[in-house]
Amino acid sequence: MKNVTTPASRLAFFVDGWNFKYATYDSFGIHVDFVKLLEILSKDSILIRAYYYTGEWTTDSIEQYVKLTNSPDPQAVREELDAQRRRSQSFHRFLNRNGYMVVRKPLKVFAGGSIKADLDLELAIDMLSLVDRCDKYVLVSGDGDFVPLIKAVAQRGVRIQVLSTQHPDAYARCNFKAADELVDAADEFIELYDLLPQISRVIPSQR
Repeated sequence: MKNVTTPASRLAFFVDGWNFKYATYDSFGIHVDFVKLLEILSKDSILIRAYYYTGEWTTDSIEQYVKLTNSPDPQAVREELDAQRRRSQSFHRFLNRNGYMVVRKPLKVFAGGSIKADLDLELAIDMLSLVDRCDKYVLVSGDGDFVPLIKAVAQRGVRIQVLSTQHPDAYARCNFKAADELVDAADEFIELYDLLPQISRVIPSQR
Protein backbone atom coordinates (compact mmCIF):
# COMPACT_ATOMS: atom_id res chain seq x y z
CA MET A 1 0.00 0.00 0.00
CA LYS A 2 1.41 3.37 -1.02
CA ASN A 3 1.73 6.18 1.46
CA VAL A 4 -0.50 9.07 0.52
CA THR A 5 0.96 12.47 1.26
CA THR A 6 -1.55 15.20 1.99
CA PRO A 7 -0.62 18.33 0.04
CA ALA A 8 0.17 21.42 2.08
CA SER A 9 -2.56 24.02 2.34
CA ARG A 10 -2.13 27.22 0.37
CA LEU A 11 -2.40 30.08 2.84
CA ALA A 12 -2.97 33.83 2.75
CA PHE A 13 -2.54 36.05 5.78
CA PHE A 14 -4.44 39.32 6.41
CA VAL A 15 -3.48 41.62 9.30
CA ASP A 16 -5.81 44.46 10.32
CA GLY A 17 -2.93 46.56 11.66
CA TRP A 18 -4.73 49.00 13.96
CA ASN A 19 -7.07 46.38 15.36
CA PHE A 20 -4.10 44.08 16.02
CA LYS A 21 -2.31 46.89 17.86
CA TYR A 22 -5.27 47.19 20.22
CA ALA A 23 -5.22 43.41 20.74
CA THR A 24 -1.48 43.25 21.48
CA TYR A 25 0.22 46.45 22.65
CA ASP A 26 -2.83 48.18 24.13
CA SER A 27 -4.29 45.00 25.67
CA PHE A 28 -1.16 43.19 26.87
CA GLY A 29 1.65 45.74 26.52
CA ILE A 30 3.64 43.63 24.05
CA HIS A 31 5.48 44.42 20.84
CA VAL A 32 4.96 41.71 18.22
CA ASP A 33 7.72 39.89 16.39
CA PHE A 34 6.00 39.80 13.00
CA VAL A 35 8.57 37.43 11.51
CA LYS A 36 7.87 34.83 14.20
CA LEU A 37 4.13 35.42 13.90
CA LEU A 38 4.20 34.66 10.21
CA GLU A 39 6.42 31.61 10.71
CA ILE A 40 4.13 30.15 13.37
CA LEU A 41 0.87 30.67 11.51
CA SER A 42 2.17 29.54 8.11
CA LYS A 43 3.92 26.42 9.42
CA ASP A 44 3.28 23.36 7.21
CA SER A 45 1.49 25.59 4.68
CA ILE A 46 2.45 27.21 1.40
CA LEU A 47 2.31 30.95 1.98
CA ILE A 48 0.78 32.66 -1.03
CA ARG A 49 0.60 36.20 0.35
CA ALA A 50 0.72 38.11 3.65
CA TYR A 51 -0.93 41.52 3.83
CA TYR A 52 -0.66 44.19 6.51
CA TYR A 53 -3.26 47.00 6.39
CA THR A 54 -2.70 50.29 8.18
CA GLY A 55 -3.32 54.01 8.20
CA GLU A 56 -0.44 56.45 8.09
CA TRP A 57 0.20 60.08 8.89
CA THR A 58 0.83 62.34 5.92
CA THR A 59 1.81 66.00 5.81
CA ASP A 60 -1.80 66.94 5.07
CA SER A 61 -3.31 64.81 7.85
CA ILE A 62 -0.78 66.14 10.36
CA GLU A 63 -1.68 69.72 9.48
CA GLN A 64 -5.37 68.92 9.68
CA TYR A 65 -4.91 67.33 13.10
CA VAL A 66 -2.99 70.37 14.38
CA LYS A 67 -5.71 72.66 13.08
CA LEU A 68 -8.65 70.69 14.51
CA THR A 69 -7.16 70.08 17.97
CA ASN A 70 -6.23 73.73 18.65
CA SER A 71 -3.12 72.71 20.56
CA PRO A 72 -1.40 75.45 22.61
CA ASP A 73 1.91 74.26 21.13
CA PRO A 74 1.13 73.26 17.51
CA GLN A 75 4.79 72.98 16.54
CA ALA A 76 5.44 70.38 19.25
CA VAL A 77 2.42 68.36 18.09
CA ARG A 78 3.56 68.65 14.48
CA GLU A 79 7.04 67.40 15.37
CA GLU A 80 5.73 64.47 17.43
CA LEU A 81 3.38 63.32 14.67
CA ASP A 82 6.11 63.67 12.07
CA ALA A 83 8.35 61.50 14.27
CA GLN A 84 5.54 58.93 14.44
CA ARG A 85 5.29 59.04 10.65
CA ARG A 86 9.01 58.32 10.25
CA ARG A 87 8.86 55.43 12.74
CA SER A 88 5.90 53.97 10.88
CA GLN A 89 7.70 54.25 7.56
CA SER A 90 10.66 52.35 9.00
CA PHE A 91 8.36 49.66 10.39
CA HIS A 92 6.52 49.29 7.09
CA ARG A 93 9.83 48.98 5.26
CA PHE A 94 10.79 46.19 7.67
CA LEU A 95 7.53 44.36 7.00
CA ASN A 96 7.96 44.71 3.23
CA ARG A 97 11.39 43.12 3.47
CA ASN A 98 10.19 40.25 5.66
CA GLY A 99 7.34 38.66 3.79
CA TYR A 100 4.49 41.16 4.04
CA MET A 101 2.80 43.41 1.51
CA VAL A 102 1.90 46.62 3.33
CA VAL A 103 -1.31 48.33 2.22
CA ARG A 104 -1.46 51.90 3.49
CA LYS A 105 -4.02 54.68 3.47
CA PRO A 106 -3.77 58.27 4.74
CA LEU A 107 -5.35 58.84 8.12
CA LYS A 108 -8.55 60.84 8.19
CA VAL A 109 -8.88 63.41 10.97
CA PHE A 110 -12.29 64.29 12.37
CA ALA A 111 -13.58 67.08 14.60
CA GLY A 112 -12.08 66.85 18.06
CA GLY A 113 -8.97 65.10 16.80
CA SER A 114 -10.26 61.54 16.38
CA ILE A 115 -8.46 59.66 13.61
CA LYS A 116 -9.33 56.71 11.40
CA ALA A 117 -8.13 54.90 8.29
CA ASP A 118 -10.75 52.50 6.93
CA LEU A 119 -9.11 49.75 4.88
CA ASP A 120 -11.97 47.23 5.07
CA LEU A 121 -12.64 47.56 1.34
CA GLU A 122 -9.01 46.97 0.39
CA LEU A 123 -8.86 43.89 2.61
CA ALA A 124 -12.11 42.55 1.16
CA ILE A 125 -10.91 42.99 -2.42
CA ASP A 126 -7.66 41.16 -1.65
CA MET A 127 -9.47 38.30 0.09
CA LEU A 128 -11.94 37.81 -2.73
CA SER A 129 -9.25 38.03 -5.42
CA LEU A 130 -7.28 35.13 -3.90
CA VAL A 131 -10.07 32.63 -3.22
CA ASP A 132 -9.20 30.50 -6.25
CA ARG A 133 -5.54 30.25 -5.23
CA CYS A 134 -5.84 29.53 -1.50
CA ASP A 135 -7.20 26.80 0.73
CA LYS A 136 -6.99 28.71 4.01
CA TYR A 137 -7.00 32.30 5.25
CA VAL A 138 -5.80 33.71 8.55
CA LEU A 139 -7.58 36.95 9.43
CA VAL A 140 -5.81 38.84 12.19
CA SER A 141 -8.60 41.02 13.51
CA GLY A 142 -11.41 41.06 16.03
CA ASP A 143 -13.63 43.40 14.00
CA GLY A 144 -17.19 42.11 13.63
CA ASP A 145 -17.60 44.11 10.40
CA PHE A 146 -15.72 41.31 8.63
CA VAL A 147 -18.41 38.69 9.29
CA PRO A 148 -20.19 39.03 5.90
CA LEU A 149 -16.81 38.92 4.14
CA ILE A 150 -15.58 35.73 5.76
CA LYS A 151 -18.95 34.07 5.19
CA ALA A 152 -18.69 34.94 1.48
CA VAL A 153 -15.14 33.59 1.34
CA ALA A 154 -16.11 30.42 3.19
CA GLN A 155 -18.85 29.78 0.62
CA ARG A 156 -16.10 29.70 -2.01
CA GLY A 157 -14.39 26.84 -0.16
CA VAL A 158 -11.67 28.69 1.79
CA ARG A 159 -11.30 27.81 5.49
CA ILE A 160 -11.05 30.81 7.79
CA GLN A 161 -8.96 31.10 10.93
CA VAL A 162 -9.40 34.24 13.04
CA LEU A 163 -6.55 35.36 15.28
CA SER A 164 -7.51 37.80 18.02
CA THR A 165 -8.35 37.71 21.71
CA GLN A 166 -11.30 37.35 24.02
CA HIS A 167 -9.10 37.13 27.09
CA PRO A 168 -10.55 39.00 30.10
CA ASP A 169 -7.27 40.87 30.67
CA ALA A 170 -7.63 42.58 27.27
CA TYR A 171 -11.14 43.71 28.11
CA ALA A 172 -10.16 44.88 31.58
CA ARG A 173 -7.18 46.88 30.34
CA CYS A 174 -8.53 48.61 27.22
CA ASN A 175 -12.06 47.34 26.66
CA PHE A 176 -10.94 45.14 23.76
CA LYS A 177 -12.61 41.88 22.82
CA ALA A 178 -12.93 40.07 19.51
CA ALA A 179 -16.54 40.21 18.35
CA ASP A 180 -18.48 37.06 19.23
CA GLU A 181 -20.14 37.03 15.81
CA LEU A 182 -16.71 37.02 14.12
CA VAL A 183 -15.46 34.16 16.28
CA ASP A 184 -18.65 32.20 15.60
CA ALA A 185 -18.42 32.75 11.83
CA ALA A 186 -14.81 31.51 11.57
CA ASP A 187 -13.88 27.86 11.09
CA GLU A 188 -11.30 28.22 13.84
CA PHE A 189 -10.49 30.86 16.46
CA ILE A 190 -6.87 31.23 17.56
CA GLU A 191 -6.61 32.86 20.98
CA LEU A 192 -3.85 35.44 20.76
CA TYR A 193 -3.13 35.24 24.49
CA ASP A 194 -1.88 31.67 24.04
CA LEU A 195 0.71 32.83 21.47
CA LEU A 196 2.12 35.76 23.44
CA PRO A 197 5.20 33.92 24.78
CA GLN A 198 6.16 32.93 21.23
CA ILE A 199 5.58 36.22 19.41
CA SER A 200 6.54 38.88 21.97
CA ARG A 201 9.50 41.03 20.97
CA VAL A 202 11.83 42.59 23.53
CA ILE A 203 12.47 46.29 22.95
CA PRO A 204 15.89 47.50 24.14
CA SER A 205 15.64 50.20 26.78
CA GLN A 206 16.45 53.72 25.65
CA ARG A 207 19.27 55.46 27.49
